[in-house]
Amino acid sequence: MKKLLTIPILSFFIIVSYSNSYSSTTDKKIDEINKMFVTGVISNEECINLKKVILGENSEPKCQDDKKNSITFKSPSIEKEKFTVIYQLNLLGSFNEPNNYPEGMIEFFGKKCLKFDCRATKATKKMSFVFKKRQKYQQKNPGEQLYAMAMFELFYQQQIQKNQNRIEEFFASWPDKNKYANTIVSLIKLNKAREQMRKSLGMDLNTNIEEAMERFWLMGDFLEKGEIKKQKISKEINKRGLLLAKYKKAVTDFKLSIQNQKYEELYDEIKQKNN
Repeated sequence: MKKLLTIPILSFFIIVSYSNSYSSTTDKKIDEINKMFVTGVISNEECINLKKVILGENSEPKCQDDKKNSITFKSPSIEKEKFTVIYQLNLLGSFNEPNNYPEGMIEFFGKKCLKFDCRATKATKKMSFVFKKRQKYQQKNPGEQLYAMAMFELFYQQQIQKNQNRIEEFFASWPDKNKYANTIVSLIKLNKAREQMRKSLGMDLNTNIEEAMERFWLMGDFLEKGEIKKQKISKEINKRGLLLAKYKKAVTDFKLSIQNQKYEELYDEIKQKNN
């Protein structure tokens, strides 16, 4: 009898089944699962279960974190540099058209939508539709948000492509002038969102766009193939959970308020610069 996997809807840390129609090779699929395990996106048990879906129930896969335990100290000067205009401009990167797309994304585009502009425009419309939906929709269609995050990658590249000349002009004239300041601030905010989405699956801005889209789509496939099981939770456990969530939110809000304040100061610096 086929086993059903339970999905607790808490961020993206879930156990799910895998779609055999995914476009990558078996080795590439296993590699993606290893990366998600090493970066803490999935647990050891989840990693093994996902590998069994690909390799077969009788297989005996292993998941091992080979990273060395070490303490990393962040240099105050490096942290301060992150909130400079030049640093953020460099993070924007340049236009990078993907050479490969997840199979499911290609099916979504259709046979007539082959060029980048068509695909990016179509992806943007779908992404906006999904992100505007409420929690009830997300629970019924758990993979949609991950698919939308893959599509956000195309939306971002399209924005960089459209504004490449403005970025170059701003870069060349800064700090004497702030031509196209509003455009630059908007792009920095988009890049921040892209970075946070990638971090949710253990990636960063150095991850190439093809790998980022594949990993988002992979997790979307996982979510879509899973089945949610409702479980009764005692009032005491529920109360503790609410208190813990409240505490975590307070800590997160405090950290974000400090970081957001630094970004707001950066945005003000860009906008208030005299022409």
